[in-house]
Amino acid sequence: MTKRTVALRSHPATPFALLAVSLLALGTLFALLRVPMPDAVVYRAEGASVLHGRDLYGFTVTEGRLPATYPPFAALLFVPAALLPVPAAKLAFCAVNVLLLAWLVQLSARLAGRPAGPPLVCAATALALWLEPVFQTFGYGQINLALACLVLWDLTRPPGARGRGAAIGIATGVKLTPGLFIVFLLLRGRGREAATATAAFAATVALGGL
Repeated sequence: MTKRTVALRSHPATPFALLAVSLLALGTLFALLRVPMPDAVVYRAEGASVLHGRDLYGFTVTEGRLPATYPPFAALLFVPAALLPVPAAKLAFCAVNVLLLAWLVQLSARLAGRPAGPPLVCAATALALWLEPVFQTFGYGQINLALACLVLWDLTRPPGARGRGAAIGIATGVKLTPGLFIVFLLLRGRGREAATATAAFAATVALGGL
């Protein structure tokens, strides 16, 4: 290993440069392929349905004629996307997902008992962008990273923290899959957290039904 290589690896700006290059490469690839991000278009349409008082499940969008499939509560959260033109909404989804991926790296490190500083977070985020589940999340414009962050944040909060379990319930209100973690809490004997999660989920159902 040359001295130049060692110096490059030890330079404090290297992780940040790696993230910048990775983001530039991803953006260039998406632009060249004209990635459609169909799910983001559906989310935006769901938000528009709420904003304009239209039937949430009475439309289809994109060439694939995709319908709305998420609960009404999720559509409420998508209203801000409806205020943007489609290209801007897609860009916003990508930007938010980058931030969420960095947070997910931090939460994962915390769960493993090895807190990560900014250099490690940047380097890990740069590499994680190209993992298949993450790459597909960006390509389709999905909200998987947001749901994962809600679940992991809840699981890594200090024992006895006020409202622990609520974030899992909210995630379940957006998409039912995170509800598996309510079962996980029950199996681990964390009944209070499971009850909080269930109550939060019920609140999202009630809010979505208004």
